This record gives sequence, C-alpha cells and structure tokens, in this order.
Amino acid sequence: MDLKKIFRNDRAVSPVIGVVLMVAITVILAAAIGSSVFGQGPAKSAPQANIDIKAFNLSGTTGTLKFEHLGGDPINFALNTTTKVLVEIDGTSKEVNASSLNTIEVGAVSTLKIEGPSASSISVTSGVPVKVKVIDVQTKQLICDKTIRF
Repeated sequence: MDLKKIFRNDRAVSPVIGVVLMVAITVILAAAIGSSVFGQGPAKSAPQANIDIKAFNLSGTTGTLKFEHLGGDPINFALNTTTKVLVEIDGTSKEVNASSLNTIEVGAVSTLKIEGPSASSISVTSGVPVKVKVIDVQTKQLICDKTIRF
C-alpha cells in the first residue's frame, strides 16, 4: 500500500464539503428567518369601539358634534398623543382639539365644538358634508370614520 497515493486521492472530498456547506447554509438561514419571524411581538391594535357621531348644533360657523360610545374599548381623548379627531370640510382637513372629551367609555355621550374661522380656520356650513375621523396615534389606525351634515 502506497501512502503517497492515499494522501493524493481526494476524489470524495469535494462532494462531502459541498454537502456540509449546504447543510450549514440551510441551518443558518432557518435560524435567521425563525428569529426574525418569532422575535417580533404581537402587533398592537387600535382600540375597537363603536362610536356614533352626529351633528348636534350649528351656530354661525361653529358646529357641535355629539359623540356616543355604543360599545367596545374606552377611547382616551385627553392626550393629543393618544387619539386625534380630524374634521374634513370641502377637501380641507384640520385637527380638532378633542381633549375636552377626556375618556369616553361605553354608554357615554359627549359633545365637541368645531370652532369657526377664528380658532382653527374651519367654517361649518349648513348642508355641507363634514367628514369626521377618529385616529389612534400610537398604531396610526382608524377608530371611526363618519360623514355627517349639519
């Protein structure tokens, strides 16, 4: 038996190295994908609530909206960083300060004034549709979207 021939014979080395590399790459990819998929926590969702918004009163260019919480999670309007109310009239969208609503729970009814031109440059006119959106700021999801007329 010639030892020089044994050490020179490397025909089986290439396929074995190829298989080992493929298994290693597969394991590394599986670990990377698994850690990225399972490493994320559950997605946060906006509060789920059934809110009815109605036109309550119109005085000049100031309109009052009536918010009624019909069911679901409580909605916190006290902080502007939690929930926002956007009002769109004739394609112009403005944020309305809804901190006076505080926290609305099931069964609660609250009113919110949409001020005229002096406060937030929103002019409410009788018969013109007003689109009201309630948005959860943290998840950037829509809680309520209603179109009303005064």
